[in-house]
Amino acid sequence: MLKYVKYACLALLLGSPLVAAQAVTPSPAMIEQFKKLPRAQQEQLARQYGVDLNQFSAVSQTAESQRDQVEPLTPREPSRQTEQDVSMQQQVEQKAQRFGLALFNADISTFAPVDNAPVPEGYVLGAGDTLLVQLFGKQSSDLSLSVDREGKITIPDLAPMVVGGLTFATARELIAERVSAAMIGTQAAVSMGTTRSINVFLAGEAKNPGMYAVSALTSVTQALFVAGGVSDVGSLRAIEVKRRGETVASFDLYNLLLRGDNRGDINLKHGDVVFVPPYKALAEVTGEVVRPGLYELTANEQLSDLVSMAGGLKATAHAASARLERISANNLRDIKNVDLSNNNSGNVSVKNGDVLRVDQVSNRVQNQVTLAGAVARPGMYAWRQGMQVKDLIPSLWSDLLWSADLDYALIVRQQNLRGDISVLQFNLANALNSPQPTTQLQANDTVLVFHHADNGYKRDTLNGYLREQLAPKLTALSLNATLAGDVAGRTFEQLKVEDALRTSEVQASNDEVAVSAESLLKAQLQQLLQNVLTDSSLIAYSAHLTRTELLYPVLQRLKQQSNVQHSVQLVSVSGEVKVPGEYPLTQGAGVTDLLAAAGGVNPAAFLQRAELSRYKLTNGEQNAVTVSHMPVNLAAIVEGQAAQLPLQSRDRLNIFATPDWSLARKITIQGEVRFPGVYSIQKGETLSDVLARAGGVTDDAFLYGAVFTRRNIQQREQVQHKRLLEQLKSDIATKALTASSSMTTPADAMGMIAQLENMTPVGRLVINAEQILAANPQHNLVVEDGDQLLIPRRNSAVSVLGEVQLPGTHRYDTSVNVEQYIRLAGGMRKRADEDRIYVIRADGSVYVPNRSWYSVKSDVLKPGDTIIVPLDTDYKDGLSLWAQVTQIFYQTAVAIAALNSF
Repeated sequence: MLKYVKYACLALLLGSPLVAAQAVTPSPAMIEQFKKLPRAQQEQLARQYGVDLNQFSAVSQTAESQRDQVEPLTPREPSRQTEQDVSMQQQVEQKAQRFGLALFNADISTFAPVDNAPVPEGYVLGAGDTLLVQLFGKQSSDLSLSVDREGKITIPDLAPMVVGGLTFATARELIAERVSAAMIGTQAAVSMGTTRSINVFLAGEAKNPGMYAVSALTSVTQALFVAGGVSDVGSLRAIEVKRRGETVASFDLYNLLLRGDNRGDINLKHGDVVFVPPYKALAEVTGEVVRPGLYELTANEQLSDLVSMAGGLKATAHAASARLERISANNLRDIKNVDLSNNNSGNVSVKNGDVLRVDQVSNRVQNQVTLAGAVARPGMYAWRQGMQVKDLIPSLWSDLLWSADLDYALIVRQQNLRGDISVLQFNLANALNSPQPTTQLQANDTVLVFHHADNGYKRDTLNGYLREQLAPKLTALSLNATLAGDVAGRTFEQLKVEDALRTSEVQASNDEVAVSAESLLKAQLQQLLQNVLTDSSLIAYSAHLTRTELLYPVLQRLKQQSNVQHSVQLVSVSGEVKVPGEYPLTQGAGVTDLLAAAGGVNPAAFLQRAELSRYKLTNGEQNAVTVSHMPVNLAAIVEGQAAQLPLQSRDRLNIFATPDWSLARKITIQGEVRFPGVYSIQKGETLSDVLARAGGVTDDAFLYGAVFTRRNIQQREQVQHKRLLEQLKSDIATKALTASSSMTTPADAMGMIAQLENMTPVGRLVINAEQILAANPQHNLVVEDGDQLLIPRRNSAVSVLGEVQLPGTHRYDTSVNVEQYIRLAGGMRKRADEDRIYVIRADGSVYVPNRSWYSVKSDVLKPGDTIIVPLDTDYKDGLSLWAQVTQIFYQTAVAIAALNSF
C-alpha cells in the first residue's frame, strides 16, 4: 500500500506516462499517507525520482487548501419586482432601521480564517488538524503531522501519540516531552498548521439558514456572517448555541456592538446548531439622540437602557420634555412626558412598541442682539445691561462695509410674547461718534444697517447660494437662463409685485408635478428672506441684500400684526427719491426721517413743494376712507425754518421733480459747421440758436441737403413701419389665395418683405436750413434732446435709380430735364412704371413731376436730387396679355351664340 501511494503521488507531480498508466489520481488520503513518511524517506524518494521536495510540499499544501476551502454561498437570482413591490420597498427604507442589522450588510460569502491566523491555547485538536513539528539539536528535521481519525499522530522512530481531544497547549507539551525523552539531544518546537473543517447548522431566523462547512476556529459571529446575518425578524440578543440538544451558550450581539464584550462569542464545534429566534420586543428612539433607530429589548430593560443603546442624548436635546408613546391595554396609543434630565425618570420600564421622542432645544437664544446688513461680521452677539449701539459696532472703519448708509439704521424690537415688533430709527453716524449714550439696546433687539441707496455687496455670493440650493432640483443647471445674472434681484422684483408671504410656494405631494425654475427660485428666496434675521446659518447673507430686500421680512411682519385695533405701521414715499417704496413707521418719525429711509432725494427733487397724502377711516353709517392732500415745504423743514411734520399710518409722501429739469439734454451738430460737436441745450432753444453757437456754416456747406433727425420721429416711424409690414403680409397672403392672381410666387413677395424688415427708420424731419440759418420764425424749430443735424458738403450731381438700364449719378446741368437724365441712364426697362416716376429732393422732400409727353421744365431739378423709376407691379408679358384677351373674346362669342339661340 505504501508503495502504491509513493507511485501515485510521484505520478501526479512528475506527469510520467509510465507511472500514470499504473496509477489513478491520488486522493487527499494518499497525500496524507505520503506526508506521514519520515523526512529522510521523503528526501530519498524525491532524489530517486528527481522531484523537488519543496515543490511537492507546496503542491501538498495546495491540495490541503483546496480540501479545506469552504464553498462560497451562491446568491439567489433576484426575482422581478413589480412597481408596487418597489414602492413598498422604498416606504420600508424610509422607516427607522433596526440597530445591528447593518453589521451584516457587507457582501461576504465566507468567513473562514486564513491558515496563518493565530490559534488560541485552548483550541481542542481533532481529526484533520495539522501540527508542524521542528526537531533541532542532535537531529534536525521539519515534520508536518496530521491528526488521523483516531486522534493520533506519528513521529518517525517514535510510537504514535494520541492528541485528539487535547488542547493545543497540552499537545505541544506532550510532544516536546516525548521527543526529549526518546531522542536524546533532540528537542521539538510545535506549532499549528492547517486546521480541520467542521459542519455547523444555522437555524431559525438566519437570513440563509442551512448547513455550512467552516473552519474549526469559527465563532458564533463568524457563522452568522457565513449565513448572511439574521433576517428582518430575527433576534440579535438571544442567539443560542445548541450542542447535542442542549443549550451550551447564549449570545447577545448588543454586548459586542455597544460594549465590545465578546465573552458569549464562543468557538463552535462540529455538529453545533446556531439558533436565531424571532425578536420579542422593539422600541424606537427618534430625535436628538446620537443613534436614532429601532432597538431590540430584553426583559426588565428600562428607559435609561434604551437611551444608552441609542448612544445617549445630543447636546441639543431638550431632555426635560421627552415624550414616550405607548400602546395601552385598550389598544390606544398614550403619550407620557418624561424628564430625561432627572435620574429617577430612567427607571421607567420599556415595553414592546414604545416610541421615545426627544425634541431639539429652541434655536432662540436669550439675552442676545442681532446685527445684520452692511456690516463686516453679521451675526448674533451677547447682550448686557446698558449696552449701546457703539458697543455692538465699535469702529466705523473696521466694523462696517464701505457701502454702509450712515444716515439710516433701524432697531427691530419685540413688544410682547406674541412676537409683535416695533421699529426705531436712528442716525448711525451720530450713534457711533457721540460721546454721550444715545441709542440703548434691549435683549433680543435686531440692528439693521443698510447699503447706500438700493445697492448690494458681492451679489455673486448670494446668487451662488440660491443656485446651490436649486442644484438638486433642476437639470441642465448651467444651461438654464433663469439662473443667469442677478438671480436674487430679478426674483425679488417678482416678490414685490405679488406681495406674498408664504413659507414655500411649492408644496410636496404624492404626485410628481413639474415646477418651473422661477417658482423654485421664488420659494427659495422667500425662505431666505424670512429666516435671514433669525437663522444663524443664514444671517451672513444679510450683508449681500439690498435695502428693500433686507426690509422685506420687517414689512411683512408689520403687515401680519396689524388688525382692526392696530393700524399697519407703514408709510411710503414716491417720486424723486433714491429708493421709493414702503418703509416702517418708526416711533416719532417725521418727513425728514422718511427721506433718510429712502436713501435721500435725487438731484432733480423740488424740495420747496412736496405733497403728503393721508388716508383716514371715517366711522359712520357707511365706512369710508377719506384722502387728504397737503403741500409740504421740505426745504424749510430741513433747514429748520418750519416744524417737523409727524407721520401717521399709511401716509404717502410724493417728491416732485424740478420743473424743466434734465441733466442730459443735448444735440449733435456734424458736417460743414465751424465747430461741430455735441451741444447742451435748454428748454425753448431753437435750431438757429445752436447753429449760431456752432459758429455758423462753412463756405462748402450744402444747406439744401441738410439732414435733421429726431428720436421721437424715429420711434413713430418704427411703429408705422411695423404696421405697414403687417398689412403687406396680410395683402400678400390674400392675393396668393386669389385664383386670378398674376403674381409669380409668394416666396418672391416674402423676400421683398424680408428686405423691408431689415430697413431701419432714421426719423428724418424735412427742414429748410437756409431759412433756419436766417432765423426765419416760420421755418425755425425748437430743438429737443437727442436731435442730430448733418450739413453735408456741396453736392453738384443728380442720381438716377430704379428700373433703368444703368443706375448711376450724373453731373447737375440746369439744361437737362428728367427725361434726359433717364436717357443718360440707358432708358427705362420693360417693367418700369413710367407713370409713377418721382424725385427725392436733397432736403428729404419728394416731388412728382408734372409729365406731359415726358416734357418737364428744366428748372424743376436741383443739385442733389435723386430720380426714382419704380417697378410696375401690374406688369404682364405679351403672351399672358394675349391669353387673357383671347379668353375674353372666346367668352364673349359664347355669350352671343347663347343669346342667338333664343
